[in-house]
Parts: sequence; structure tokens; C-alpha cells
Amino acid sequence: MVAAVTGFPARCRLRPHGGFAESRRYERRRPEKTPLHKIISENVESWLEWREAAERPVPSYVEDELRGYLACGILCFGFARARCTGCGQGFVVAFCCKGRGVCPSCNGRHMAQTAAHLADHVIPPVPVRQWVISVPKRLRGMLADRPRAVAVLTKIFLDEIERLLCAAAAGASDPATPPSARPRLGGISFLHRFGSALNHHVHLHACVTDGVFVPAADQAGSDAPPTFLPARPITQADLAVLTERVRRRVIRWFRMQRLLDATAAADMLAWENSGFSVDASVRITLIDRDVPSYFRSLEHLLRYCARPPFALERLSVIRGPDGRIARIRYVLPRHKAANWVGPGRGRTSTRPGANGVVELTPFEFFDRLADLVPPPRKHRHRYHGVFAPNHRLRRAVTSLAIGNIGKRNDAGHAGEAHATGCCDTQAKPRSHDTSRIAWAKLMARVGEEFPLECPNCGGDIRLIAFITEPGPIRKILTHLGEPLEPPPVSPARGPPTDWGELVQIHDDRDVFQASPDELPAIDIHSL
Repeated sequence: MVAAVTGFPARCRLRPHGGFAESRRYERRRPEKTPLHKIISENVESWLEWREAAERPVPSYVEDELRGYLACGILCFGFARARCTGCGQGFVVAFCCKGRGVCPSCNGRHMAQTAAHLADHVIPPVPVRQWVISVPKRLRGMLADRPRAVAVLTKIFLDEIERLLCAAAAGASDPATPPSARPRLGGISFLHRFGSALNHHVHLHACVTDGVFVPAADQAGSDAPPTFLPARPITQADLAVLTERVRRRVIRWFRMQRLLDATAAADMLAWENSGFSVDASVRITLIDRDVPSYFRSLEHLLRYCARPPFALERLSVIRGPDGRIARIRYVLPRHKAANWVGPGRGRTSTRPGANGVVELTPFEFFDRLADLVPPPRKHRHRYHGVFAPNHRLRRAVTSLAIGNIGKRNDAGHAGEAHATGCCDTQAKPRSHDTSRIAWAKLMARVGEEFPLECPNCGGDIRLIAFITEPGPIRKILTHLGEPLEPPPVSPARGPPTDWGELVQIHDDRDVFQASPDELPAIDIHSL
């Protein structure tokens, strides 16, 4: 017997920093019932045709993302069959689109997978601080379409952070230190192209070790691990100096690349409020860093840095009298509501602290969403310092991560340190990619409930087949009572057909509006 996965029974779990709370139940997602699926299926064809008519064609990767999302999670496009090894109960799980910018489910998987890999296999047990930088609006447009400018901003920002950490770590700022023994930080940078209100806002987040790594002395041997020197607390004066140095270096680079003229560069340097903003208030200590469900944990911070451009639960639609979607509402985070008031932006309530709301037409929503979709074949996070792929200390530092303890590293890199366990002589090199984590393990980490557990007997659920042929798909879905056809996609809507409306006509002198009854009659036989 085969049944659709609808939900698992809830169990109470002990929260690490609180009392008992009910566990989440795993339920098969139904994207066709979400507001986002309705918005895209009813308006995507009209929007694409409108952009073509306006001579603003949509990039092919954006169109592929939108069309791929319409097939994501729909059983009639194929699914995987699973069976309980205990009672024999069967289940089906729909395929995903593996999108990068539109699908909330695929974006959520990428977010959880990135955070789990970095927390388990990259970052060792040291304090971590989040650094955030935003640039003036005058430069954001240049960062949006110039990858080199983003790379330069990232390099300058991480260089100045390393300079500050070396000065803040005791014994790390010795001028007599040779270049090979120079202290280095470990960091991961995330490029965000979005703001909290579906707006295009290019800025950087960086998770950096709150201290520096010092290579071992030459006489200590190649297997000696590096020494970590923690940094003292960062003060507002430190942030002010760092912000000013970043500001001057970034403006100088834009001036040298002739993206800014001398007058504009001098004007920006003379601003009282520079427009460069640096925040370093979030710091994860060793006490809380490995508690997944705690909002101050390292994995929670990494999920925040790798988050998608929008949250599905904040999206809703308003339909007009004709039943079509007239307005799209996006609720802002509570901490953003106080300062978000302006044209097209309102509040759900006048009381202090009420959430702000952004209201858009469907075409305006699509325009903003197209700007937030990341380009293909572009990294969404990068490694710096000792975490860089070719740094000679990377293997020695990452071997101290919690997921690498007791595991042998791959051989073949002479002169690099590696971790050894108690059974290192019998261990085999790892052959799997730790950045790819099984779907069930990710669900267990996010929801603290293992999804591959039978709700009837508690046995293990195993995948037994992948169904991709139309015939078997229809037979199984007919047995389950699931729809055999995907949700309909509305065709592109043409111009209004109500001839009571005014139409636009042209003559040799001007463009004016006229009623259809006033249009001149044309004898087609005279043409």
C-alpha cells in the first residue's frame, strides 16, 4: 500500500535554553497552495510578454527559475517512493527544482546545508563575530553589475578586519614577524543583493573568527597545529577607525577605475555622514556556538547569513473584484517597522512597534524578484584567510572542527598538518563531499525531528524507487487520490477588450487619446 506523506506525530523535546516544547511534524509540502505559487502561475506569462514589449527582456536564468519553481514539489512531474522496513507502509516524496533564487524550499535547503557544513567541517571551536558593511547608495548601483567592484570591496573589508584583529590580539602585531609566520584570520563572506523589504541592496556579511591564527614555529615540526590568539573586545572607536579606512580605500579605488570623477570623490570624502556603515555587535561565544536550536548559536548565525532574499510566511495577496491578484503584501520584520514609512509603504497598525507592510502590484513584485535572483555559476559565499582553499594552514585549522575530529584527512599534501585519531592507522580517507548533507539529516537539524521515521510503527523509511515515467505516475496518483495534472498556468493577458475604454492613436504631430467611435472609418477595398 502506498500513501502520501502527510505528517509525523509530534513529540515533546527539551529545549537547550528553556523548557519542553512540542516538536515540529514533518509534512509533505504543497507549494501549489502557497501565495507565491499563485502569484507566479497567474502572472508570469503576462509579465514576460510585457517585459518583451517594453524592450526589457528578462534574463534567461530568471525565466528558468520561475518556470522551474512551478514544477517543484508537484507529484505529477515525478516523485520518489519510500517504504517502511517494519510495517511496509509506503510513502511518496516529490522532486525539487534545485533553484537558486525563487523556490523557498530549495533556498531553505541551501541555507541549512551551507550552515551545517560550515559549522561542522570548517570553523574550529573558537569565538566568531559577524561583520556587516553597507556602502552609500551612490555606489550600490555600481556594485550590482560589476563583480570586480564587489571583489575589491570584500578584499578591502577583510584586510581591514584582519589589521584590527592583529592589533587587538596580544602578541600578534609584532613588526619583526616574517611574512610566512604572519597571523591570519579565518572568515567566510556572504554577498547579499537584497534588503528586508524586497529591495535591491548590495551589502556584505562576514563571519570571522574573533582572533587570529599564528603558524607554529619551524622547529615545532610540520604537524604542529597553529596557535589561536583571541582578540580583546571591539570598541566603537575601533569601528570608527576601521570604517574610515575602508571608506577612503574604496573611494580611492572607484576614483582610479574612473567610476567616480575627482569632484564626486572629493564630495563623498567631505560628507559628514559618510554613508559607510559597519556593524560588529553579534558575537558567538564557545558556550552557545554548538546549540543548534538556540538563536545565539553559530549555526543560527550562519543560516541568517545564507538566508534567501524573502520569507514565504510574510507574503500574502489581495484579490480584486474580478478575482485576479490586485496587490501583493509583504510584511517587514518587526525591528524594521519603525523606520519604514513612505510611498507605497504603510503599517498594519498605528501602535508603536507595529509591523510595516510593503504593497506591490504583481508586475512590480516580479521586477523586484528578478533583481534578487543570483546569477548562475557565481559563488554565494567565499572563504578568506586560513579558510581559503589554497592556504597552507587550512587543513590544520579545519581538522579541529567538530565534524572532523577523529577523521583522517586525505593524503598527498606534503608539509601540511592533519588530524589524527585513536584509530588513525585503520581509518580510511574520506571519499564523500561534506558540503552535501542528506535531506533527512538536514530536516532533523532544522526541525529536530528525523523525517525518515514511520508514523505508524516508528521503523526506518527507505527509498526504494524513483518514478519518472508518465504511466506509473498516473497509476500511483490515481490510487492516492492526488491530482493528475499540474496547477494551470494563466496565459498572457492581452490589451483590454472593452471598447468603451479610450484607445491611443498617432498622427504626424502628436499622440492623443480618442474614443473608438471617433476613429476615422477606413475602406479596406481602397488599400
